[in-house]
Amino acid sequence: MGSVAVGAMVVGTSLLVVFALAMATLEAQVEDSIAQIEATAEPIAKFSIQNADNVEGAVVSFSINNPGTGYSPGQVEVNGSAGSFLANLQISGGIVTGLEVLNYGSSYLYNPSLYFLEVVGPNTGVDLNISVNIGKLVFANVTNDGSTDINTDFSWVFIDSNSPVNLSSGIVGYSPDTIFPGETFEFIHDNSNTTANNLALTIDGRTIVSSVN
Repeated sequence: MGSVAVGAMVVGTSLLVVFALAMATLEAQVEDSIAQIEATAEPIAKFSIQNADNVEGAVVSFSINNPGTGYSPGQVEVNGSAGSFLANLQISGGIVTGLEVLNYGSSYLYNPSLYFLEVVGPNTGVDLNISVNIGKLVFANVTNDGSTDINTDFSWVFIDSNSPVNLSSGIVGYSPDTIFPGETFEFIHDNSNTTANNLALTIDGRTIVSSVN
């Protein structure tokens, strides 16, 4: 009987050792699998709204009524105004085809709501006529705080209770972009002459909210 008991103890101990080794192996495999999943999982976008501001009395749109002739590269500002609007002329064959707005300005009077632009400094061109409309803009600076790129096509802006606006669709129209880690993206929106109170941004299922100053 003694030898049987000893044998049973040896077998039991052996089984415990085998079980312990099996559990240790299983735990190691699970930890390795988790590490592999974490390593291959796509990072979640991390971002912040640095600031969100209303800009009153800004230039919100322009119309080229007469493109003129004989123009060379130059800049335009609001006629007879000390405001800060400034834009580069885009020219093809001496004809003005568009504007690259450098500063949308602010605090222009709403009455009249229609202004005209004039060329800054000497220029060889003649007959240019560009009118601009005054309104309210919302500016927001979005910073990519994470390690993954942010595609503006998959990012949505909610201003108060209005319909969502794609981050690619700013004041210049649809212009998709990529916000790389560490970069800050400026979003400019024509808010239809309405002062905004709150702005929310949704990217990769995550939403953050900021008040609009």
